[in-house]
Amino acid sequence: MKEYLAKTIKLTFIFILYIFSHSSLANEQSLIEFSTNKQWLKLLHYKPGSSSESYITSPDFFLSSSRIISSLEELKATITALYLPINKNQSPNEHALCRFPARSTLIQQQLNLSTYGELPTIECAQYKIWRQQIKDDSVSLVFASGYMSNPASMYGHILLKFSAHDANKSSELLDTSVNYGAIVPSKENPLLYVLRGILGGYDAAFSDQQFFKHKHNYGDIELRDMWEYKLALTPKDVALIVDHLWEILPAKFDYYFVDENCAYHFAKLLELVLDKSIISDDSLWVLPNAVATGLAQAKYKNNPLLAEVNFIPSRETVLHNYYDQLTIKQQQIALSIIVNDFSFDIDDYQALANNEQKVIIESLFQYINVVEQQEKNSDVTKAGKKKLIRERLGFSAGKAIGYHNNKTNAAPHLVRKPSKFSVGMVSIDQTKLYSTAGFRMTYFDDLSSSVGRSDFSNLEMIDVELITDGSQAKILKLDLIDISSLYLPAIPWKNNVAAAWSVKAGYEQLSNACIDCGIYFTEGNLGKSVRIGNNSLGYAMAGGKAFFGNKGDITIHAKLGLITSITENLKAKIELQKTSNIALSSRYASSVKLAISYEFSHYWDVRFMLENKETTFAGLTLNYYWGF
Repeated sequence: MKEYLAKTIKLTFIFILYIFSHSSLANEQSLIEFSTNKQWLKLLHYKPGSSSESYITSPDFFLSSSRIISSLEELKATITALYLPINKNQSPNEHALCRFPARSTLIQQQLNLSTYGELPTIECAQYKIWRQQIKDDSVSLVFASGYMSNPASMYGHILLKFSAHDANKSSELLDTSVNYGAIVPSKENPLLYVLRGILGGYDAAFSDQQFFKHKHNYGDIELRDMWEYKLALTPKDVALIVDHLWEILPAKFDYYFVDENCAYHFAKLLELVLDKSIISDDSLWVLPNAVATGLAQAKYKNNPLLAEVNFIPSRETVLHNYYDQLTIKQQQIALSIIVNDFSFDIDDYQALANNEQKVIIESLFQYINVVEQQEKNSDVTKAGKKKLIRERLGFSAGKAIGYHNNKTNAAPHLVRKPSKFSVGMVSIDQTKLYSTAGFRMTYFDDLSSSVGRSDFSNLEMIDVELITDGSQAKILKLDLIDISSLYLPAIPWKNNVAAAWSVKAGYEQLSNACIDCGIYFTEGNLGKSVRIGNNSLGYAMAGGKAFFGNKGDITIHAKLGLITSITENLKAKIELQKTSNIALSSRYASSVKLAISYEFSHYWDVRFMLENKETTFAGLTLNYYWGF
């Protein structure tokens, strides 16, 4: 009997050991499998194709103690940390359950952790307060238009916005928005700012604040239009994104202006709940409009990801809209009020009905708020605003005029693709024929499609063109940057001539007569421009150009030009230039340049160029536009 009992106990022990061993092996296998789960890797912000290298540089973000943190090691460390009892010497807010709610949710949904026991009960006070402040019935990406005064914002900017279902004009400004940007020291040297932004050297981070602060900064101060892309995500997925934001708000990233920027990281954040990427993982550069295009094309649970697109006009756009709604008589009366230092003791104004007077006053409020951004700390502007307020107090509450979007404000996803391949033929002095091939990284030039961009502006980076006669190839030009803003719409009631400016740097041929006379240069110009009708612009600029290399020289020049849209798809530009103080070649004293562009599809255009600069240079180029 003893023998039988001993044998039974032994077999029972072996069976129990087998069960626990098998359970442990099964649990280990499930951890290995889950460690490569797409959502888990997204929560750790691992780089594409990697399960150990993250975009996040903050050591505190990772719970594993290993120097090289694999997704499996971080998973095990996270599970261990989640089940740790609360340490009496530690704030509950520092426990993994409070720091990593998205990790906790995903792990509990995907893995059977019954062998670990019960999770500890912890009051996450800081997370709870933060979470209650966010009304996350819906989520949107907000795109701000380009801002030429800031190199990092020339291509636009992206914010994430959370809203309540019952959002209205007054409540939506209290919605939570999330920003991503470089952490730049105050009063940073502009040149250093550009170099470090492109080459690296800045930390970057997500930050959250109420949306009205961003709307005020972008729409009221910087006068940038915005577009809100509302997404059709389920509450469960929106909640996962919000919880993950809590996890990464303290984290630091490396910042790179060209690729690892706001557009890239917001796209990757949304991909946490998407089956496919919004932007390609192998993109060499990422622009905000590429993310907008990805959103417009993306699917979510077999339906479009994009629910709707709403335009948010800047204060200046609203001013122009109000001005267009006024009658000619009302416009003239408003001008008289401005000219008379905002005196309302004007017969024509006093003769108007109350509602018409309110319309003029509200339009003038938009005017003075826009002028305020250009003439900061102006005593005249401040005094005028006080008079407007006093006059407005004499009328009943309620608006007499509102924004009416009568024009097509093209959303970012409708903009032409930013990159370009080109092929063409050129003739030099009507005796030599060459083939050309070119590449431009970004973005548009002054003959590009006007859809979704500022008219009469140029924003190009890394634009290279090669030329060959069949036996040898040379670099015809390499523009590192070519940026110009020839016209900003004049503020209504101000007779100001629009400012024009341009900067350019790169490598070019000194003369059209030679394809092996390359020289490096930088160029800058300032001037004025005037709108001619609805479709044309004339401009005049003066500037200088510095050449570098064996033939160093500095020149000064004057330019006179005209840009016109002959039809919707046909544009032309002619520019005359006179140059002086030239040591390199006195024959390079003046030039005339004509360019014509015909857009025959969203992706293609053909261009003709004729230039007389010592010799005659004529070319025909076919351009194909594309993007990642």
